[in-house]
Amino acid sequence: MDEINKTNDEIEIDISALMKLLKKNIKMIVISTVLGAVIAFLVTNFFMTKKYASTARIYLVPKVTEQGVVDSTALNSNSKMVNNYMSLMQGETILSKVAEDLNIEDVEEVKNSLSITNVNETEIIDVKATTDDPKKSQAIVSKTVDIFFKEMQEKLDIKNMTISDQPKVNDVPVSPSKKMNTAIGAMAGLLLSCGYVFLQYLFDKRLKTKAEAESFLGVPVLGEIPWFED
Repeated sequence: MDEINKTNDEIEIDISALMKLLKKNIKMIVISTVLGAVIAFLVTNFFMTKKYASTARIYLVPKVTEQGVVDSTALNSNSKMVNNYMSLMQGETILSKVAEDLNIEDVEEVKNSLSITNVNETEIIDVKATTDDPKKSQAIVSKTVDIFFKEMQEKLDIKNMTISDQPKVNDVPVSPSKKMNTAIGAMAGLLLSCGYVFLQYLFDKRLKTKAEAESFLGVPVLGEIPWFED
């Protein structure tokens, strides 16, 4: 018997008995697992707010010499300016104009929807917006990039930027994940049902075998009464 001491009172867990109990309750465990998956899927599909994303990709075009070679000095300069451009794009000046043009009352809504990142420390900037409306996400990205380009050209005379990937309306939600949530629901159902069986075993104080009776009473068992199920 594989045993594990649990307390000073020598409460023991018989692994083989526990496995038998799990096997006996396998139907309940399977039903709980399936039920957890179904509930998680239904909640995800019908009650959780779907989020849609749209992304534009900006490329800082390096200067090319008369010999058709990329200017390394200009290339290094572009790399250093990436963080500056990202900060400017998320500034109040740009975002307030985006909110105004799109009739969005709260600038914070625009700010919270935007994610601006540098791609692998290159001269490429990804501008992504995530909202509960695919058209709104595309509009925020498009307007942000347009206003940023205009501001940079008019105020700083920067004209070496181009949009390599235009923002699109994506009808496929990026969250919540049905597969992930369904898997989590199934796992929760499995763990809860197994936990219930384990507690059922742990608090069951009945003596089930001759060895348990002899160990508990401290005397040998002289006879057994067989149990016959109808």
